Amino acid sequence: MDFNHMIDGLTPEIVARLQTGVETGKWPDGSLLTDQQRESAMQALIAWQARYADNKDHLTINRDGEINHLSKAQQKRQFDPNAIETKTAE
Repeated sequence: MDFNHMIDGLTPEIVARLQTGVETGKWPDGSLLTDQQRESAMQALIAWQARYADNKDHLTINRDGEINHLSKAQQKRQFDPNAIETKTAE
């Protein structure tokens, strides 16, 4: 199976498992990833995001295969200040 065919076959569940592995260094069952597994999982995630994800968040991969770098002002505009709840003293 070639790399492109493998990326086409990734399901949302597999993508979530790969992402958990890359982020935590562990597979969902708790076993540790080897350095090679982590590198391969990261490459697969980057390729999948570039091809299928339409995520414009900071430090994600866009459809051109480039990393989205947002300024602080752009990141602040993504959040609705009215949606942030503040804890008040009772």
